[in-house]
Parts: sequence; C-alpha cells; structure tokens
Amino acid sequence: MAPARLRTSVAAGVLAAAVVPVWAGPAVADHAAPCLTSEVPGSEQLADTHTEDNIAFDRMHVEQAQELATGKGTKIAVIDSGVVPVDGLRRVGGVAIDGVTQTFLSGHGTIVASLIAGPRGVAPDAEVFDVKVFDAEDADPSQGERKLSSAGIVAGIEQVIALQPQQRFDVVNISLAVTEPDPALEAAVARLVALDGVVVVAAAGNAETDGGSDVGPGGTPDNDADVFPADYPGVLGVSATPPGDENPSTYVVPNKQTDVAAPTLGAISANATGQVCEIDQVATSWAAAEVSGIIALLREQFPRETPEQLVARLQATTEGMGVREDDDAVRNPWNGAGVVQAYDALTRQIKPGRQGRLDATVPETRLDAQAPPAPRQVDLFTTPRAMLLWSGLVAGSLLALAVMLRPLVRRPRPPRT
Repeated sequence: MAPARLRTSVAAGVLAAAVVPVWAGPAVADHAAPCLTSEVPGSEQLADTHTEDNIAFDRMHVEQAQELATGKGTKIAVIDSGVVPVDGLRRVGGVAIDGVTQTFLSGHGTIVASLIAGPRGVAPDAEVFDVKVFDAEDADPSQGERKLSSAGIVAGIEQVIALQPQQRFDVVNISLAVTEPDPALEAAVARLVALDGVVVVAAAGNAETDGGSDVGPGGTPDNDADVFPADYPGVLGVSATPPGDENPSTYVVPNKQTDVAAPTLGAISANATGQVCEIDQVATSWAAAEVSGIIALLREQFPRETPEQLVARLQATTEGMGVREDDDAVRNPWNGAGVVQAYDALTRQIKPGRQGRLDATVPETRLDAQAPPAPRQVDLFTTPRAMLLWSGLVAGSLLALAVMLRPLVRRPRPPRT
C-alpha cells in the first residue's frame, strides 16, 4: 500500500521548493509482503515474500544480463533517507548531512539501495555508499527531524563531490525530486556531472494523486512538468512504465527531460527491517534505482567507456525506438527513448563516440578525393607471346653453341699419297 503523498515547501536561499516524493506513486496491487517506506528497524518483522517471479526484471531481461555482469567493482552513492545494512547488500560506508537524525525513520533509501545492489537487485555485486539527506517524508521538525528539501539534496551532492577522490563513485542515484528550480541545486548538479566517470541518475516524477488522472503540478499531457534534479543537464532522468497498455499518466508526469523508463511493478527489494519485499507501485523512484543498477552492469562490462557512452548504449537498446539524433525530435515525455533492456545494452554491437553520439555510416562525396588509378588493360596474348619469346631465345642459344663447337668436331683429312 502506498504511503500518503506529501507536498510542502522548503527554503533554498530565497526560493521555496515544493517537494514531490517520487516514491509515492499510486499503488496497483496488494501483496502479502510489499515494500513499504514506513517499515523501519524496530517495526514488526513480517514474513518475506516468497515469489520467485520478478516481472519487472523479466521485462528488462536482467537475469540474462547478470550472466555477463553483476556490477562487480562498481560503487553507487545513494542520496536518500539512509540505507540500513541488510543481508546481502554491500553497504561499504555512509555519511549524513547536518540536521538529520542518527536513527532511521524511513525505509525509502534501503528499498532503493536493495533494488540497485541487493541479493535480488539488478547489480548484486556492486557496492553501495549511503548519503543520508533527510529523515522521512513525514518528518517532524519540532522533534529535530529533517524533511526532504532542495537544500538537503545540495548538501548530499556536496558530500559526494568531496568524497569522490577517495571513494571513486561510478553512479550517483537520486531517487528524489523537487518541483521548483533552485540555482544552488543546479550548480551542485553541474559540478556532480562534471566528475570524471560518474553517471548521475534521478527520478523523473510521479503523478500527483493516487489513481487519479491529474498528472501533477506543472504537467499536463501536452506540456512538460518541472522535476529537479532530473531536468538539469547531464542527469539521466528515469520514468516508470506501467504493465501492458495502461495509461502512464495515472502514475507519472509527462517530462520531456525523461531519458529512459523502467518497469517497477513486481520487482524484488528489501524493507529496512531486512524483510524481502515486492514493489507494488509504478513509481519513478524505484525505476531510477533499477537503471542505476543497469549502469553498474554496463560499467563493469565496458570499464573504459565514458558516462556518455554508457548512457548512449542504454538509450540505443531500449524496448522502444531508441533515441533520435534529430535536433527537431520531440522526446516522448512518458518514457524518453523507451523501456531499458539490460541484456541488449550489454550485448548489442554498437560503438558510441566518447561524447555518446551514435553516428551512422553515410555516403560522402569529397572534392579533394583523388581519382582512382586507371584499370590495367588485359593482354589476351600475354602467354603465347611469352612462349614465343622464350622459344626464340632457346633456339638462338642452341645455334650459337653449335657454331662455337664446330671447329672442335671437324676432323682433319689424311694426306693423299
């Protein structure tokens, strides 16, 4: 069951940032062991989900991809509500920004991290580094708890940038969003995407109401919702796609900065209690986590490629039509280049340029090109002429030899008597 949605305002310099929790998409199923952000350490331990089917991963062909790569040697920074150490999750460290508590009040970050690199996550051998930037979606400031805010995300990004020389992050996952632009956030994101080798992944935004047709503040089917940091340059914006032919506007906002989409319903993760749980929502927070895991697989498989090349592989191998290079092309605001395909991204024979551009080979006419050499003429009598020449040489040699030997073979005549 989805938690109640929250919309508030926070100060970020002189701006007020309206917070839209991207984890709280409309619930579409009621499973025995759902993934719940309200499940935190100390909650009643429920039974694990025992389902073996992961319909979200099946659609992305994750299991086939894991036969080639598991994220080994990669590290993902998770900027979120904190990551509880759970069995099978390689949590290698963590930091918290000023103002957050030392306790875990939300399981959101743990669910995200487990989707990325849990034992049943996309990249089970990847490492996760926890960057806690808020306490809970319903945090009580009067109790010293910190709500999600643009300023909190900025502080978390600054922590990642400061730690990059030692930690060497490959991916930074931000399954969070605000709906008001913030110059401080934009500047922090610009510094983050400029880090060498780092792919920044963010959620592209959920619909505003549970099960309704409202697509959220600033977004209608004909325009573009404002969702940050996903809308900032260099960020891989990820939306969520529903099963079948359902209308995505029930679940996500139209965002023209969406780069790709991922299915989330039926994915397996872990609650902060350690309970194995099943995602029962179509929500961009979970989709961003899955895509971060796929980027970790690509980083292991193609360690020398730039972030732009890795993203180009992801976009060129989607379930949809792939990314269009046409400058006049309008992005699909619901799923960008299409639904990601992990196995195809690892195996398709493509060669993106270092800036991520996929150039097709086209005929080219050049004025300075040299004309090809004239074709050699074929002499149909080459072989007979050679035979006649050699025959003449042999005959001449034999004649000369006979002339030279003639004096030697002539016998003198006896004298007459």
